[in-house]
This record gives sequence, structure tokens and C-alpha cells, in this order.
Amino acid sequence: MPKIKSNKTDRLIEKIGLKYFLRLSSKVKAERDIKLKDISSDRVLQIVSQNITINAVIIAFLVGALTTVPAVIFEMYYKDSHTPSSYYITLLIITLALLVVEVSILYWLGLRSVYTLSSLTDYGDEKGLPLEYNVTNMMVRSALEIEDPAVEYLGIDPQKYVSKKWLIIRAILYKAKIALTSITIRFILKKVAMRYGVRVEFIWIAIPVTAIWDAVVMYRVIQDAKLRLFGYHLSKYISQEIITEEVLNSYSPSVKEGCIRAISTIMVLSKNYHPNSIMLLIRLNQNLAIKEAKDYDNLDEFLAYLDSTTPRERHLLRSLAGVSAIFDAKLNRGEKKALKKIFGEEEERYMSFSKELKSLLLSGSLHQSATLCEGIISNDKRNIK
Repeated sequence: MPKIKSNKTDRLIEKIGLKYFLRLSSKVKAERDIKLKDISSDRVLQIVSQNITINAVIIAFLVGALTTVPAVIFEMYYKDSHTPSSYYITLLIITLALLVVEVSILYWLGLRSVYTLSSLTDYGDEKGLPLEYNVTNMMVRSALEIEDPAVEYLGIDPQKYVSKKWLIIRAILYKAKIALTSITIRFILKKVAMRYGVRVEFIWIAIPVTAIWDAVVMYRVIQDAKLRLFGYHLSKYISQEIITEEVLNSYSPSVKEGCIRAISTIMVLSKNYHPNSIMLLIRLNQNLAIKEAKDYDNLDEFLAYLDSTTPRERHLLRSLAGVSAIFDAKLNRGEKKALKKIFGEEEERYMSFSKELKSLLLSGSLHQSATLCEGIISNDKRNIK
């Protein structure tokens, strides 16, 4: 079983969110194993998930605007009636109080929206997966924008090339983005106004800036939750319906290690513990039964391994790498360079597959995603050149 390491503060916030999420789902949570055939059609998934997204974004926009208005009014109309110290203390109190209200409502909105989204497919705790990577936990983390916990599994470390100092800096910058955005825009507008002799205060700009930012963040939360939910079911389908134990037995024994290398190499290059990749790796290894920890996430070793495989085996491993690459909907520079080497002379074909799969997952086309993966990963000789 994988070993999980998570931040204590994040773990506490996750537990609070999980209690609320489980309370919402206590009467509808599935007790049976959900198969892809049990899930609603792509059309239903697309329409409902789109409505969930639109509603959440509109509410987040209004929350951002309304919770910013009192501080802006105070700054515009009551600044001159206070001493400097009294003014800044009062403004700080108002800002902090409204921030607590804003964040609380957005967290609640995120949890409600993500819960509604999760209900589209039903779900239940799955045996074989760490508790932290069950669908309820990973959806709660998405709603609360909590980082996924580090996983120790087969010696694979997705953040082996990431500076710990940079991780801390990145977290601090993320928390400061909204304030920096508002201040920067106000500064630029003031400079423009002064240049053209316009005497207008731009304090009000904080209202649309905050509203737009909250709407954008909520949109990203729902998109990430959608990707996690559909990726959860897709990885399950790939490991249980496509790359089955029977299928694996039709390859040489060494291809099992190749599958682990294909997924883990991309995970390291992505530099994150995205649950879709973790789940695909763990689920697939239930058929592979590999227990020995090795340097599976080394790109050079994976490329050397690919050179030693048959065309049929190489196709399977390249397909798995393509799936893993888009499971977090992002492709950084390192991943793109590595994929060019992995895909070799058929780069265009496999990259086209990855991009199409990403588009289908983000649009809510879960069944089409499964069909696409089955077509490319299957053993049909027409797929192998």
C-alpha cells in the first residue's frame, strides 16, 4: 500500500470539508461498484456539468463584488474623517472580516458544486486505493484548492526535481495573487489618469477585479473537479476493461515494468501528484503485481527500454504515456520535450490522441474518452505501424 504524506494544515481543512461533503452525500452515496456503463450519457454529463459551472461562476462573481463594496465605500467616503492610524486599523478590520466571509462562502460554494458534479456519476469507496485518493477526498481537495498529498509508491517521486524553496514561494504567491492583481491595476489606471489630467479615484476597481478573480478561480475549481471525476472513472476503465490481466499476458513479461515506467516517467515530468495519474498507476499495478521499488521514473531508462521492445509493445507504452500526459490537463515544457522523444517518429499521431483525449475529458465526454482510449490502446494490429 502506498505511503501518504500531507501537510498538517491542509489535512485539517480537508477533514472539515470532508465531513460536510459526506453529510451531503450520506443518503445517495453508492454502495455498489460503479462501471462506465452505469453512468449517464455524455450529453447529460455535458449539459449538467455546464450548468453547474455557469451557476457557480455567477455566484462567485457576485460574492467577490458584494464582499468588496463595503471596504471600497469606506475608503472612498470616510478616509478624511479618520486619523491615519484609525483609518488603516478600521480598513484592516473591515477587509479581514469581509475576507473571512468571502472565503467561507466560496469554500461552501465550491463544496456544493463539486458534490453536485460528483452525483452525476455516483461513487463509492474503492478497495485497493489509499483513502486519500478515494473520489470523495480528491474532490474535496479540489473544492478547497488543497494540494494533493505526496505519495511514496514503488520509489517514484513526482517532485524529485522540484526545489522545496520554490514550492513554498509558489504557495505564498498564490495566496497573494488577488491583492497584487487589484493593486497593480489600480496603479496602472492612476498613472494613465494622471498622464491625461483625469482626477478620478480608481479605488472602485477593486470590486470588478475581485469579482472577476473569484469567478475565474471558481471556474478553475469546477474544471479541475470535472477532470478528476472523469479521470477517476476513465483510469478505472483503462485498468479494468482495456489493459486487463488477460491482455497483459499476451505481451512479454517485461512489458509490465514498461507500463510502470510509462506512467511514472510522465508523473515526474509533470512535477505534481495529480490523483488521475496516481490512480491509474495503482490500479494498473493491481494487474501488474510489481512490488520492487526501482528508478522507474527515469526518462533515459524508459527511452532505452522502448528501443528494446517490439512495435506492439511500444505502441502500448506510448499510448499509456499519452494518457498520463494529459491527465492533469497541462503539458509543461519538460513534458513536451520528453514526449517528442517517447513518441519518436509517430509524435504527431500520439500527440493528436493526447490533445483529443484532453478535450473530451474537459468537455464532459467521458464515454467518448473511454472509446478513444480503447481504440488507441487496444491490441488491434491496425493501430500498430
